[in-house]
Amino acid sequence: NCDKIVCTFHARSMRQLKVNTANIDTSLCPYLKIKFVDYDYDALHVDRQVSDIYPWMWSAKAENPNMKVFLTFYNSVGSNNFFEMYRTPAKRLKFIPLFIQYLRKNRFDGVEVDIGMGLVRRKNLYHIERWADFIEDLQKDLTAESKRSGKPKLLLFGRIDDRKNGVYQLHNVSRIYRHADFVIIDAWAYYSQRLGPRFNISISSMHHSKVYSVNNTTDHQSIDYNVNALLAKGGIKEKTIISLYLMPTFFYEYSSFTAVDFDWIKHDNYGAVCELMHKGGNITRVFDDCPIFMQDRTVVYFDDEISIAEKVKYIKKNGLAGFEILDLSADDFKGLCAKGKFPLMRAVNEECGKP
Repeated sequence: NCDKIVCTFHARSMRQLKVNTANIDTSLCPYLKIKFVDYDYDALHVDRQVSDIYPWMWSAKAENPNMKVFLTFYNSVGSNNFFEMYRTPAKRLKFIPLFIQYLRKNRFDGVEVDIGMGLVRRKNLYHIERWADFIEDLQKDLTAESKRSGKPKLLLFGRIDDRKNGVYQLHNVSRIYRHADFVIIDAWAYYSQRLGPRFNISISSMHHSKVYSVNNTTDHQSIDYNVNALLAKGGIKEKTIISLYLMPTFFYEYSSFTAVDFDWIKHDNYGAVCELMHKGGNITRVFDDCPIFMQDRTVVYFDDEISIAEKVKYIKKNGLAGFEILDLSADDFKGLCAKGKFPLMRAVNEECGKP
């Protein structure tokens, strides 16, 4: 259990926050994910921000031979070009071998396939079974390529975000689990993270990364609820990697003369929370030790070393495969919390290493 610890290197956000690759301790990341490439104009599209990372990635692999690096292949459900590729057998079977060649050429150990649903539900832009076909065909070709080359098979990670399904079925869960080596699921509370304490909702009940629901009948905004809902649809716990959004979410009450009503300000990183805490304020811990920081009219929902350990305990207790930090830049990468750089990743590794 907990042997799949995944760090996500999101090239765009890392550059925006000026995270230097020299500051990253790759020993904390048994699995490093580079995000992302996509499909455009009938070919693989690789942004320069992503390919510029490759030389650093190769050096990191040389220093840590046991580290596995995989690449995210991400596309929006609204992309007609991508839709035509994966729903058409001839087109996807032409693309997949070229994609595998690219992965081998650039020394990747695997690939994650992800499709961004957004709010699009029209059948002419997405097909559940054809997407599952793409994953099945990709796994078949990865297996065949490994046998031909004599090299270890490239790992295939599926990804499922089933939190916003409502009345719509967005994924063939059992097929994706059957054909992927592992499946990463978004388990944090989607609506809580966006609403926070707005509309005079209880401040304490809206933390977006609480492990368990407050009320099993009415509260669907928890990690445990999302995991169990997916397993009930055909998920396999031993293949399941939980992905958590660790970017602290800041809310601010602009007017104290009206009913309590907070507006979202921004997402930031753990170091920014520590900077704010140095100026005073109070921390309240709710549910599974989830911290909420309050200073004057500011409310921040975040995770720290204590709360992150609770998530890891949950993974180990339930026999899940592992843990993904959705974006490395969410951690304290400057050491502003006076606990060294990347204290959240260190806490994950420490808790995973316990019996």
